[in-house]
Amino acid sequence: MKSTVAAGIVGCVLMLFPEAMALAAEGAAAPFASDPAVARGAATFKKYCVLCHGENADGSGVAAKVYTPRPANLTISPYSDEYKTNIIRDGGEAVGRSPSMPPWGKELNDAEIKDIVVYLRTIKVKQVKDSKAP
Repeated sequence: MKSTVAAGIVGCVLMLFPEAMALAAEGAAAPFASDPAVARGAATFKKYCVLCHGENADGSGVAAKVYTPRPANLTISPYSDEYKTNIIRDGGEAVGRSPSMPPWGKELNDAEIKDIVVYLRTIKVKQVKDSKAP
């Protein structure tokens, strides 16, 4: 009985909040602003990623114009957390993408990389919410 009620509640939440459904489809737990990993990830993103990916993670950083291809727009990235972890740690070339994306694995530890990935999920949620605005 409890599992049926819980499943019904989860279903209602997913229907009422489409961004939660998008995250559920990815198999990811929704990140919340109160999660300390989000704040840590935002700070690390700002320190290491903003120059190329931009303040809004949309690929429009001040250095973006010197790269071909341009840095990825992370607000619409279709890739999994595992993929994002790999590209951050090992660089673009290691996953068949742009060699301009440097490997950060010697600079950032696994926890810092995970925090960035958690932060990127919140950006994707915000983008999903913004796209539904009238």
